[in-house]
Amino acid sequence: MNPADREELTLGYFARRDFDLFELSFGVRYDQIDTNGSVTGHHEEDHHDEDEDHDEHEEEEETENYSFSSNNVSFAIDLCRPINDNWDLNFGYSSVERAPSVVELFMNGPHLATGRFETGNVNLATETSNNIDIALSYESDNFYATATIFRNDVDNYVYLMDIHDEDDHDDHMGAMSEDDDHDDHDEHGHAEGLIEANYMQQNAELDGYELEIGRIFNLDNGDLEVSFGRDVVNGTLADGMNIPRLSPARNIYSVKYFANDYLFDLSFKDVDDQKDVAEEETPTMGYQMLDTKLVKTFDLNGNSLRVSVFANNLLDEVARNHSSFVKNQVPLPGRNYGIRFNLTF
Repeated sequence: MNPADREELTLGYFARRDFDLFELSFGVRYDQIDTNGSVTGHHEEDHHDEDEDHDEHEEEEETENYSFSSNNVSFAIDLCRPINDNWDLNFGYSSVERAPSVVELFMNGPHLATGRFETGNVNLATETSNNIDIALSYESDNFYATATIFRNDVDNYVYLMDIHDEDDHDDHMGAMSEDDDHDDHDEHGHAEGLIEANYMQQNAELDGYELEIGRIFNLDNGDLEVSFGRDVVNGTLADGMNIPRLSPARNIYSVKYFANDYLFDLSFKDVDDQKDVAEEETPTMGYQMLDTKLVKTFDLNGNSLRVSVFANNLLDEVARNHSSFVKNQVPLPGRNYGIRFNLTF
Protein backbone atom coordinates (compact mmCIF):
# COMPACT_ATOMS: atom_id res chain seq x y z
CA MET A 1 0.00 0.00 0.00
CA ASN A 2 1.29 3.43 -0.94
CA PRO A 3 1.49 6.21 1.66
CA ALA A 4 -1.78 8.08 2.17
CA ASP A 5 -2.86 11.02 4.26
CA ARG A 6 -6.15 12.07 5.77
CA GLU A 7 -7.26 15.32 7.40
CA GLU A 8 -10.32 15.37 9.63
CA LEU A 9 -12.30 18.16 11.22
CA THR A 10 -14.91 17.06 13.75
CA LEU A 11 -17.54 19.16 15.49
CA GLY A 12 -19.96 17.71 18.01
CA TYR A 13 -22.79 18.75 20.28
CA PHE A 14 -24.51 16.86 23.08
CA ALA A 15 -27.57 17.87 25.10
CA ARG A 16 -29.61 16.22 27.81
CA ARG A 17 -32.84 17.39 29.40
CA ASP A 18 -35.31 16.02 31.91
CA PHE A 19 -39.01 16.42 31.19
CA ASP A 20 -41.93 15.39 33.37
CA LEU A 21 -42.57 12.10 31.61
CA PHE A 22 -39.19 11.24 30.10
CA GLU A 23 -35.51 12.08 29.83
CA LEU A 24 -34.17 13.17 26.43
CA SER A 25 -30.58 12.84 25.23
CA PHE A 26 -29.43 14.12 21.86
CA GLY A 27 -26.07 14.21 20.13
CA VAL A 28 -24.93 15.33 16.69
CA ARG A 29 -21.52 15.17 15.00
CA TYR A 30 -20.15 16.68 11.82
CA ASP A 31 -17.05 15.25 10.13
CA GLN A 32 -15.20 16.91 7.27
CA ILE A 33 -12.71 14.42 5.85
CA ASP A 34 -10.15 14.96 3.09
CA THR A 35 -8.30 11.87 1.91
CA ASN A 36 -5.40 11.66 -0.54
CA GLY A 37 -3.78 8.47 -1.73
CA SER A 38 -2.66 6.44 -4.70
CA VAL A 39 -2.82 2.92 -6.09
CA THR A 40 0.02 1.29 -8.00
CA GLY A 41 -0.91 -1.41 -10.49
CA HIS A 42 1.39 -3.97 -12.05
CA HIS A 43 1.00 -5.31 -15.57
CA GLU A 44 3.17 -7.07 -18.12
CA GLU A 45 4.11 -5.71 -21.53
CA ASP A 46 4.90 -8.17 -24.34
CA HIS A 47 7.88 -7.29 -26.53
CA HIS A 48 8.55 -9.48 -29.61
CA ASP A 49 12.07 -9.53 -30.94
CA GLU A 50 12.03 -10.24 -34.69
CA ASP A 51 15.56 -11.66 -34.57
CA GLU A 52 14.80 -13.98 -31.71
CA ASP A 53 12.17 -16.73 -31.56
CA HIS A 54 10.71 -15.65 -28.25
CA ASP A 55 8.74 -12.91 -26.56
CA GLU A 56 10.10 -10.79 -23.75
CA HIS A 57 7.83 -9.83 -20.85
CA GLU A 58 8.50 -6.67 -18.88
CA GLU A 59 6.53 -5.75 -15.78
CA GLU A 60 5.51 -2.11 -15.62
CA GLU A 61 4.05 -0.10 -12.79
CA GLU A 62 1.35 2.49 -13.17
CA THR A 63 0.33 4.76 -10.29
CA GLU A 64 -2.96 6.63 -10.12
CA ASN A 65 -3.56 9.39 -7.59
CA TYR A 66 -6.90 9.99 -5.90
CA SER A 67 -8.40 12.71 -3.74
CA PHE A 68 -11.67 12.40 -1.86
CA SER A 69 -13.60 14.87 0.25
CA SER A 70 -16.63 13.95 2.33
CA ASN A 71 -18.92 15.78 4.72
CA ASN A 72 -20.63 13.38 7.10
CA VAL A 73 -23.39 14.15 9.58
CA SER A 74 -24.32 11.71 12.35
CA PHE A 75 -26.83 12.01 15.15
CA ALA A 76 -28.35 9.98 17.96
CA ILE A 77 -31.46 10.47 20.07
CA ASP A 78 -32.42 8.56 23.20
CA LEU A 79 -35.69 8.67 25.16
CA CYS A 80 -35.87 7.18 28.65
CA ARG A 81 -39.32 6.74 30.15
CA PRO A 82 -39.59 5.64 33.79
CA ILE A 83 -42.63 3.37 34.04
CA ASN A 84 -42.54 3.21 37.84
CA ASP A 85 -39.95 3.06 40.60
CA ASN A 86 -38.54 -0.22 39.26
CA TRP A 87 -39.10 -0.26 35.51
CA ASP A 88 -37.54 1.93 32.77
CA LEU A 89 -38.20 1.88 29.03
CA ASN A 90 -35.55 3.19 26.66
CA PHE A 91 -35.89 4.00 22.96
CA GLY A 92 -32.86 4.94 20.89
CA TYR A 93 -32.36 5.91 17.26
CA SER A 94 -29.12 6.82 15.55
CA SER A 95 -27.91 7.56 12.04
CA VAL A 96 -24.16 7.38 11.55
CA GLU A 97 -22.25 8.24 8.38
CA ARG A 98 -18.74 6.84 7.93
CA ALA A 99 -16.27 7.59 5.17
CA PRO A 100 -14.25 4.59 3.91
CA SER A 101 -10.83 4.28 5.53
CA VAL A 102 -7.57 4.68 3.63
CA VAL A 103 -7.03 0.91 3.82
CA GLU A 104 -10.47 0.20 2.36
CA LEU A 105 -9.78 2.64 -0.46
CA PHE A 106 -6.12 2.21 -1.37
CA MET A 107 -4.88 -1.14 -0.04
CA ASN A 108 -3.17 -3.14 -2.77
CA GLY A 109 -0.82 -5.72 -1.32
CA PRO A 110 -0.12 -8.24 1.43
CA HIS A 111 -1.55 -7.66 4.91
CA LEU A 112 0.24 -10.15 7.13
CA ALA A 113 -1.92 -9.46 10.19
CA THR A 114 -4.96 -10.82 8.34
CA GLY A 115 -3.13 -13.34 6.17
CA ARG A 116 -4.63 -11.73 3.07
CA PHE A 117 -3.55 -10.07 -0.13
CA GLU A 118 -6.02 -7.19 0.10
CA THR A 119 -7.30 -5.04 -2.73
CA GLY A 120 -9.05 -1.78 -1.91
CA ASN A 121 -11.80 -0.07 -3.86
CA VAL A 122 -11.54 3.60 -4.75
CA ASN A 123 -15.23 3.63 -5.75
CA LEU A 124 -16.53 3.01 -2.23
CA ALA A 125 -19.28 5.40 -1.11
CA THR A 126 -20.02 6.72 2.36
CA GLU A 127 -21.45 4.06 4.67
CA THR A 128 -24.66 5.04 6.50
CA SER A 129 -25.92 3.06 9.48
CA ASN A 130 -29.47 3.55 10.79
CA ASN A 131 -29.99 1.84 14.12
CA ILE A 132 -33.04 1.39 16.36
CA ASP A 133 -32.86 -0.17 19.80
CA ILE A 134 -35.43 -0.68 22.55
CA ALA A 135 -34.39 -1.58 26.09
CA LEU A 136 -36.47 -2.56 29.10
CA SER A 137 -34.74 -2.54 32.48
CA TYR A 138 -35.77 -3.49 35.99
CA GLU A 139 -34.09 -2.76 39.32
CA SER A 140 -35.38 -3.52 42.80
CA ASP A 141 -33.34 -3.79 45.98
CA ASN A 142 -30.46 -6.07 44.98
CA PHE A 143 -31.99 -7.52 41.81
CA TYR A 144 -31.56 -6.13 38.29
CA ALA A 145 -32.42 -7.15 34.73
CA THR A 146 -32.10 -5.60 31.27
CA ALA A 147 -33.33 -6.76 27.86
CA THR A 148 -32.46 -4.98 24.60
CA ILE A 149 -33.48 -5.64 21.01
CA PHE A 150 -31.94 -3.82 18.06
CA ARG A 151 -32.06 -3.52 14.30
CA ASN A 152 -29.48 -1.87 12.11
CA ASP A 153 -30.00 -1.08 8.42
CA VAL A 154 -26.71 -0.17 6.76
CA ASP A 155 -26.53 1.50 3.37
CA ASN A 156 -23.28 0.85 1.48
CA TYR A 157 -21.89 -1.55 4.08
CA VAL A 158 -18.13 -2.05 3.56
CA TYR A 159 -16.66 -5.49 4.12
CA LEU A 160 -13.61 -7.55 3.18
CA MET A 161 -14.53 -10.64 1.15
CA ASP A 162 -12.30 -13.59 0.35
CA ILE A 163 -12.38 -14.57 -3.31
CA HIS A 164 -11.66 -17.89 -4.99
CA ASP A 165 -11.03 -19.58 -8.29
CA GLU A 166 -14.08 -21.58 -9.34
CA ASP A 167 -11.86 -24.42 -10.56
CA ASP A 168 -10.30 -24.80 -7.12
CA HIS A 169 -13.49 -24.35 -5.12
CA ASP A 170 -14.30 -27.11 -2.62
CA ASP A 171 -17.44 -27.45 -0.57
CA HIS A 172 -16.30 -26.42 2.92
CA MET A 173 -19.75 -26.01 4.43
CA GLY A 174 -20.01 -29.60 5.67
CA ALA A 175 -20.48 -30.85 9.19
CA MET A 176 -17.99 -29.80 11.84
CA SER A 177 -16.12 -32.10 14.15
CA GLU A 178 -13.56 -31.66 16.87
CA ASP A 179 -11.14 -33.75 14.79
CA ASP A 180 -11.20 -31.30 11.86
CA ASP A 181 -7.72 -30.23 10.80
CA HIS A 182 -8.11 -26.46 10.41
CA ASP A 183 -4.64 -26.07 8.96
CA ASP A 184 -5.33 -28.40 6.00
CA HIS A 185 -8.08 -26.22 4.50
CA ASP A 186 -7.20 -25.49 0.89
CA GLU A 187 -7.98 -21.86 0.17
CA HIS A 188 -7.23 -19.89 -2.96
CA GLY A 189 -4.20 -17.72 -2.34
CA HIS A 190 -2.05 -15.02 -3.88
CA ALA A 191 1.64 -14.32 -3.80
CA GLU A 192 3.39 -15.60 -0.69
CA GLY A 193 0.53 -18.01 -0.04
CA LEU A 194 -1.88 -15.29 1.09
CA ILE A 195 -5.62 -15.47 0.49
CA GLU A 196 -6.97 -12.94 -2.01
CA ALA A 197 -9.57 -10.59 -0.54
CA ASN A 198 -11.37 -7.56 -1.98
CA TYR A 199 -13.10 -4.68 -0.23
CA MET A 200 -16.71 -4.69 -1.36
CA GLN A 201 -19.88 -2.76 -0.63
CA GLN A 202 -23.61 -3.40 -0.54
CA ASN A 203 -26.56 -2.80 1.76
CA ALA A 204 -26.84 -4.94 4.88
CA GLU A 205 -29.24 -5.67 7.73
CA LEU A 206 -28.31 -6.64 11.28
CA ASP A 207 -30.57 -7.50 14.19
CA GLY A 208 -30.28 -9.19 17.54
CA TYR A 209 -30.78 -8.90 21.24
CA GLU A 210 -28.92 -8.65 24.53
CA LEU A 211 -30.09 -9.55 28.00
CA GLU A 212 -28.60 -9.52 31.47
CA ILE A 213 -30.01 -10.59 34.81
CA GLY A 214 -28.30 -10.52 38.18
CA ARG A 215 -28.58 -10.34 41.92
CA ILE A 216 -26.39 -8.99 44.71
CA PHE A 217 -26.28 -10.82 48.04
CA ASN A 218 -25.17 -8.83 51.08
CA LEU A 219 -22.92 -11.01 53.22
CA ASP A 220 -21.29 -10.28 56.58
CA ASN A 221 -17.88 -9.47 55.12
CA GLY A 222 -18.76 -8.32 51.62
CA ASP A 223 -21.14 -8.54 48.66
CA LEU A 224 -21.64 -11.45 46.28
CA GLU A 225 -22.94 -10.66 42.78
CA VAL A 226 -24.24 -13.40 40.48
CA SER A 227 -25.24 -12.57 36.91
CA PHE A 228 -26.12 -14.11 33.56
CA GLY A 229 -25.93 -12.48 30.15
CA ARG A 230 -26.62 -13.48 26.56
CA ASP A 231 -26.10 -11.67 23.27
CA VAL A 232 -27.09 -12.65 19.73
CA VAL A 233 -26.51 -10.85 16.43
CA ASN A 234 -27.64 -11.84 12.93
CA GLY A 235 -26.57 -10.14 9.73
CA THR A 236 -27.26 -10.53 6.02
CA LEU A 237 -26.19 -8.64 2.93
CA ALA A 238 -28.61 -7.43 0.27
CA ASP A 239 -27.82 -10.43 -1.93
CA GLY A 240 -28.90 -12.79 0.85
CA MET A 241 -25.40 -13.83 1.89
CA ASN A 242 -24.38 -13.80 5.55
CA ILE A 243 -22.10 -10.98 6.67
CA PRO A 244 -18.53 -12.31 6.91
CA ARG A 245 -16.94 -12.97 10.32
CA LEU A 246 -20.10 -12.32 12.34
CA SER A 247 -19.75 -13.12 16.05
CA PRO A 248 -21.71 -16.17 17.25
CA ALA A 249 -24.23 -16.16 20.09
CA ARG A 250 -22.78 -16.51 23.57
CA ASN A 251 -23.86 -16.96 27.19
CA ILE A 252 -21.84 -15.39 30.00
CA TYR A 253 -22.10 -16.48 33.64
CA SER A 254 -20.36 -14.38 36.26
CA VAL A 255 -19.73 -14.53 40.00
CA LYS A 256 -18.07 -11.59 41.77
CA TYR A 257 -17.23 -11.09 45.43
CA PHE A 258 -16.40 -7.65 46.82
CA ALA A 259 -14.85 -7.25 50.28
CA ASN A 260 -13.06 -4.08 51.40
CA ASP A 261 -10.10 -3.78 49.02
CA TYR A 262 -10.52 -7.22 47.49
CA LEU A 263 -12.33 -8.35 44.36
CA PHE A 264 -12.72 -11.95 43.22
CA ASP A 265 -14.13 -12.51 39.74
CA LEU A 266 -15.06 -15.85 38.18
CA SER A 267 -16.57 -15.87 34.68
CA PHE A 268 -17.68 -18.67 32.39
CA LYS A 269 -18.27 -17.94 28.71
CA ASP A 270 -20.21 -20.45 26.59
CA VAL A 271 -19.86 -19.54 22.90
CA ASP A 272 -22.09 -21.24 20.31
CA ASP A 273 -21.00 -22.73 17.00
CA GLN A 274 -21.07 -20.28 14.12
CA LYS A 275 -22.60 -21.98 11.09
CA ASP A 276 -24.15 -18.90 9.45
CA VAL A 277 -21.11 -18.11 7.35
CA ALA A 278 -20.36 -16.19 4.18
CA GLU A 279 -19.59 -17.89 0.88
CA GLU A 280 -15.83 -18.21 1.41
CA GLU A 281 -15.89 -18.78 5.18
CA THR A 282 -15.59 -21.99 7.15
CA PRO A 283 -17.82 -22.69 10.18
CA THR A 284 -16.28 -22.26 13.62
CA MET A 285 -16.86 -24.58 16.54
CA GLY A 286 -18.10 -23.15 19.80
CA TYR A 287 -16.05 -23.23 22.97
CA GLN A 288 -16.25 -22.73 26.71
CA MET A 289 -13.91 -20.33 28.49
CA LEU A 290 -13.40 -20.21 32.27
CA ASP A 291 -11.47 -17.20 33.61
CA THR A 292 -10.78 -15.97 37.12
CA LYS A 293 -8.90 -13.17 38.82
CA LEU A 294 -8.21 -11.82 42.31
CA VAL A 295 -7.61 -8.09 42.72
CA LYS A 296 -6.22 -6.27 45.76
CA THR A 297 -6.06 -2.47 45.95
CA PHE A 298 -3.41 -0.76 48.10
CA ASP A 299 -3.38 2.88 49.20
CA LEU A 300 0.17 4.26 48.92
CA ASN A 301 0.20 7.78 50.37
CA GLY A 302 -2.70 8.91 48.22
CA ASN A 303 -1.73 6.78 45.23
CA SER A 304 -3.59 3.63 44.27
CA LEU A 305 -1.87 0.34 43.45
CA ARG A 306 -3.97 -2.49 42.01
CA VAL A 307 -2.43 -5.95 42.01
CA SER A 308 -4.26 -8.57 39.94
CA VAL A 309 -3.55 -12.28 39.86
CA PHE A 310 -5.35 -13.97 36.98
CA ALA A 311 -5.82 -17.36 35.39
CA ASN A 312 -7.47 -17.56 31.97
CA ASN A 313 -8.83 -20.50 29.99
CA LEU A 314 -8.64 -22.81 32.97
CA LEU A 315 -10.28 -25.57 30.93
CA ASP A 316 -7.44 -25.30 28.39
CA GLU A 317 -9.93 -25.27 25.52
CA VAL A 318 -8.83 -25.07 21.89
CA ALA A 319 -10.88 -21.98 21.12
CA ARG A 320 -11.10 -20.07 17.86
CA ASN A 321 -12.48 -16.57 17.44
CA HIS A 322 -14.81 -16.62 14.42
CA SER A 323 -14.35 -12.89 13.78
CA SER A 324 -10.57 -13.33 13.44
CA PHE A 325 -9.05 -13.45 9.97
CA VAL A 326 -6.47 -15.97 11.18
CA LYS A 327 -8.70 -18.14 13.37
CA ASN A 328 -7.39 -21.36 11.80
CA GLN A 329 -3.75 -20.43 12.24
CA VAL A 330 -3.92 -18.58 15.58
CA PRO A 331 -6.38 -19.93 18.18
CA LEU A 332 -7.08 -18.07 21.40
CA PRO A 333 -4.44 -18.53 24.15
CA GLY A 334 -4.56 -21.79 26.09
CA ARG A 335 -4.43 -22.02 29.87
CA ASN A 336 -2.36 -19.10 31.15
CA TYR A 337 -1.58 -17.38 34.43
CA GLY A 338 -0.17 -13.99 35.30
CA ILE A 339 0.10 -11.05 37.63
CA ARG A 340 -0.60 -7.44 36.73
CA PHE A 341 0.29 -4.18 38.51
CA ASN A 342 -1.54 -0.91 37.92
CA LEU A 343 -0.33 2.23 39.71
CA THR A 344 -2.51 5.34 39.60
CA PHE A 345 -1.00 8.65 40.76
